[in-house]
Amino acid sequence: GAAAEPTALWITGTIIIILIMGKRSRSGSSRSGKQSDAGQSTGGTSQETPPTQQQQNTATSSTTDAFLPSMIVFDLDDCLWHPEMHELPGKPTIAVEGPLDPQNPATSALGSVGVRVPSNRRGGGFSWGGINGDDDDDDGSCVYLYDGARLVLRDLALDPKYSNVQLAAASSSLEPSYSRACLQQLEIVPDVTLHSMLTFQQIGRTGKLTSRKTTHFRELQMESNVPYEEMLFFDDCNWGDHVGDLERSCGVVGQRTPNGLTLEQFHQGLRKYQAAAKKRLGN
Repeated sequence: GAAAEPTALWITGTIIIILIMGKRSRSGSSRSGKQSDAGQSTGGTSQETPPTQQQQNTATSSTTDAFLPSMIVFDLDDCLWHPEMHELPGKPTIAVEGPLDPQNPATSALGSVGVRVPSNRRGGGFSWGGINGDDDDDDGSCVYLYDGARLVLRDLALDPKYSNVQLAAASSSLEPSYSRACLQQLEIVPDVTLHSMLTFQQIGRTGKLTSRKTTHFRELQMESNVPYEEMLFFDDCNWGDHVGDLERSCGVVGQRTPNGLTLEQFHQGLRKYQAAAKKRLGN
């Protein structure tokens, strides 16, 4: 009996150890299973995450930009700038410095915001000009962009959504050399002139060009290969309804700017073009 008692105790202890080890094993397996399930659940949630607001905005923007014109064409006199070239006493060649951003003049970079006729061409002493110079900026000898036109051109220069839109000029100027001098001098943003922004320029009313803008657009279309219906035109129309003539003759969408181009007229023109494009494409 004495020999059997230690044997019984040894067997009992062995059973207890086996039971404890089994319990620990089952407990560990249970936690591993929960961690695995949790990992799979997290993966599923990640795949179903909705698009971010930025992604949604990008998709919407792409849809809208698909209806931008391939080319935007501007008249010059009384549309982008004033006065008209034939009203000047001579060729404007002197840059007038000022703030390039009319909305933030105090903090804006400075650049050539106007072009003046030299004072010796106007019967006075010679002056280099300058916005704060002694010359009178209001004597009709200095060409300035309309504030609205400057804002529009700044948008076209700075907003990447317009990067694939070609810009052009169609002007029946009586003094085309004056017009080109202004294009070369007027800055839109630092070191970017209006001339450098315009891929095509049809200016004047001699040779192939007449006072009727259909002749200018015929040349633009031949140069660019852009269909008429993919063009948008801005013109003051104070000396003739060029916008109506081009719409009827060529199918060019146009916007009248009788008092110089404004930002609202620019967006109105874009809306008119988008409506025509959607109708043309069956959307």
